[in-house]
Amino acid sequence: MLEWLAELSEEDKLSAIRRAFVEVAQSESGKIVFAAILNDLCFFRQAEEPEEQALNNYAKFLINHYFGEEAKYRVFEALLGRGQ
Repeated sequence: MLEWLAELSEEDKLSAIRRAFVEVAQSESGKIVFAAILNDLCFFRQAEEPEEQALNNYAKFLINHYFGEEAKYRVFEALLGRGQ
């Protein structure tokens, strides 16, 4: 099913995956799914236990790796925009 992905360079593969992540995240269903995943990864609450901290770190990795480093700044800007 994903044979074409294996044929890409690592840079092109990451670019294709990032585009797909953004496309999915922009759909209503994707927003629900990503919110559920991030909730399960302790992204929206304080991670107290070592297991929760590991999950929280993985959530941050996913966001940075698949949405790009600038994603955390867009989240921050969105938060600031909601306060207005």
